[in-house]
Amino acid sequence: MRTLSTTLLAAQQAASQTPYVKIEVKNKLTGVVRLDWERLYYGAETEYLHGVAAAGDGSLIRVRITPPWEGGSLYYQRIANPGAQSDFSAWTYATDSDCLAVAVAACGAEVSIFWIKGSQELKRMKSTDYGASWTMPVLVDYTTSTDIHGMTAVYKPNGDLALFVAENNFLTAKKCVGGNWQQKFIWDNTTCIITSAAAVYADDWNLLATGQDGAGNYKVWSLSYGDGGAFPSGTWSPLQELASAPAEGDFEYCGVFLDRPDVDRAFYVEKFSGTQSYSRPFGTHSVPDSVFKDNLWCEPTPFDLSTEHGLAVTHCGNYCWLSTASGVWRASIVESCLDISADVLAVDLETALADGRLTIELRNDDCKYRSPGQGDLSLIRTGSQLECSLGYVTAQGKEANLGPVFWLDG
Repeated sequence: MRTLSTTLLAAQQAASQTPYVKIEVKNKLTGVVRLDWERLYYGAETEYLHGVAAAGDGSLIRVRITPPWEGGSLYYQRIANPGAQSDFSAWTYATDSDCLAVAVAACGAEVSIFWIKGSQELKRMKSTDYGASWTMPVLVDYTTSTDIHGMTAVYKPNGDLALFVAENNFLTAKKCVGGNWQQKFIWDNTTCIITSAAAVYADDWNLLATGQDGAGNYKVWSLSYGDGGAFPSGTWSPLQELASAPAEGDFEYCGVFLDRPDVDRAFYVEKFSGTQSYSRPFGTHSVPDSVFKDNLWCEPTPFDLSTEHGLAVTHCGNYCWLSTASGVWRASIVESCLDISADVLAVDLETALADGRLTIELRNDDCKYRSPGQGDLSLIRTGSQLECSLGYVTAQGKEANLGPVFWLDG
């Protein structure tokens, strides 16, 4: 069912018509802005555990710890106006070492850095001025052991905070409500091992986790720690599978990170130990208009990087950011559109029940389209979304109604 304006309906029913075709090219994929990543920083830092967050003023806060053979030292940095000319190499030593895990989170002017030491101490350092200055470290809690597989922290919009730690064979949740730390809650799943976790807040504390199930199969899961949204407060949701590899195979997953700039966007590492082994991040995002508990995600795509420790992701302003210990990337999250309707010579549109093809012929006598994918034609590239709207020239001018959406594959 399509709703047409009265003038477009009149033109459709007229004895003769002048057809009009509107073709727009957009930087979207499956209805979501496609992130075209640009690497801004190539550093010499040793790759290991790390994190990134964006403060309310747009500052980028990066954290990392060095590997055990380099002392497990904690470093952080604040980039006030991150951009192509920023210096991402300047780190501040937090005067602490023997660190096993690190996490960073931000909400408005407040930024928190958490880390776990070999002494099982869970510590926090807080800033209330967007990361410009920091409090002295304070002890938050103790872990049950030094067998730590990951940690993630996330703020609720009201300033409450949740900290999730994968230790031993279980996942724990510890909340700070109204400035007061609550008791730690251990999840009620005893058949899985968690190797990394990441969280965002949207009505509940929503997480992605990597690990192994009771049969030893490797998994990427989604789950939630309820806050009264889709799940009752203080309860754990069932695990739902995103990716799976058999126990007897050569694949496993680790290094997951999660953010929500527009939809849920995630990166996790696929580690292959067979011939020509690799550790490569894969990116995916949730389906538009879905909710987290539906577990609807798009097909993951590989990222051109080798790392076992994942790509930390955050967003501020018009950009989404990725970070590792030695790298920084950014991509615009603003929708862009190129209208090529004036140059259309012919359109061949074929549709079927679950299939379709769109072929567009453009005038190029002025060589306007000789360099697709570059400059003003940067949107004309494989993977871009094509929106074909069909209509007529009406009493109101050129009018069209959006038809099927396609993706450029050649």
